[in-house]
Amino acid sequence: MPDPEEISEEGFGGFRDTWYIGHVAKADLEAILHEEAELMRIVDAVAATLDEFEELASAIEGCDVESLSDQLHEAATKEGLAAFFDEEIAPLDGLELGVVGLAYALGSVGCRTAASCRSHIGDRSWSDVPVVFFAAPQWRLELLADLIAAAGCGLVAGRGMLEIVAPSIRNMHALAETIAAQRKRFRRKPDHWRAPSERRDNLDDQLELPLDPM
Repeated sequence: MPDPEEISEEGFGGFRDTWYIGHVAKADLEAILHEEAELMRIVDAVAATLDEFEELASAIEGCDVESLSDQLHEAATKEGLAAFFDEEIAPLDGLELGVVGLAYALGSVGCRTAASCRSHIGDRSWSDVPVVFFAAPQWRLELLADLIAAAGCGLVAGRGMLEIVAPSIRNMHALAETIAAQRKRFRRKPDHWRAPSERRDNLDDQLELPLDPM
């Protein structure tokens, strides 16, 4: 995990155009997962090619639906896209479709996210696959490992931190939903990570980690 002095408003890890997310409340996680799922549904229903997917996803992320071609704009509007645009708040809190849910899910269980990318068509993409960079205590990483594998994602080390990679944003979103559903598992260390003196079967022990009410 990064030391507190290594974390700024721009996060950690030396990435550009990022900001620190920190701890994510349960209600905020649920809201972002719902929004991401609905926007993925709309993009999936409207985009017939990779180029159309990139055009539509980029317009959503950039809060610039007026830049869409007439055909895509009309089709997306029929699917309900306009409901996700607010004059003050950008969709997905300014992050990218398909990775924002996982970034928030990790933040909700005591991990720290540094950067993410859904992967893009063209030269501007800095990742060939969807990726989320993060840091986590070893015991939480142990709990995450099985969930990552079950979602069809991969876990690798890079740039002095951890990376979750996936073949598609569908896998990323599925992993985020699974983590959200199993948040209780991350409230306390497994017994084999705890010293004998820490293994107390009482309410104080169960509330050891101050996550949000479930």
